[in-house]
Amino acid sequence: MADFNLEDVIGLAREAGAVALGHFGRVRAQRKPDHSFVTAADREVEALVRSRLAELTPDYWVLGEEEGLPEGVDYAAPYWAVDPVDGTSSFVSGLPCWSFSLGLVEDDRVRFGLVYIPLTGEMYYTDVEGERAYLNGEPYPAEEPAELDGESVLYVPSDSHRRYEITFSGKLRSLGSAAYHGLQTSKARTAGVLQGRVYLWDAAAGLALNRVWGIRVGTLDGRPVKPSDWKLIRTCPEPILYAAASLYETVAATITVR
Repeated sequence: MADFNLEDVIGLAREAGAVALGHFGRVRAQRKPDHSFVTAADREVEALVRSRLAELTPDYWVLGEEEGLPEGVDYAAPYWAVDPVDGTSSFVSGLPCWSFSLGLVEDDRVRFGLVYIPLTGEMYYTDVEGERAYLNGEPYPAEEPAELDGESVLYVPSDSHRRYEITFSGKLRSLGSAAYHGLQTSKARTAGVLQGRVYLWDAAAGLALNRVWGIRVGTLDGRPVKPSDWKLIRTCPEPILYAAASLYETVAATITVR
């Protein structure tokens, strides 16, 4: 169902990234009620995206990190989930791992996903139907997973030392952006990606891309996750693991919630 123009959405993502780059290195952060950071870049990018999506897809509403839920819409209708600057803490600190993330949710499935990393120029996205993945316009299938060893990498949240007991024998990495972490499953040396109680706007694009890549996504006890688990503006009630099917149970067994 080609009900939006992919090139328009790609252009919007580049425009959003350019706005964020205009603020990079010169922002002052404020604290939101949940104690996370927000900046003028977050607010300006989300306002731009909401305005443009209203023009491009007037029948879809928008769920965004900064403005939340709109009023007077049919919440059962398809909607966009947008994180204007995923990894705001990294953004504020002048670190490169932050991204723009956009997913289209329809019938309790993220049909389309896009993640753009402005500082590297990498843009990962699916086609409109959510059947193929691309990196900067070229087909981008996931690499075959390597066998687990000491060089395998498990990507974890920045607070994993407080929330989890992890006995994984390889390397742990936290790069500061949940959306960026969700892309790493496409790499052979990635054993998995652990995400804590993230919001849907953090995860939506990655759910679409990982489905295309054939990556298993579920709770630590193996139950699959779907957009309705988030209940729109709440965090996912349980941690989520992304891993190749052949590695999933092995990696999950090394992680225990404190």
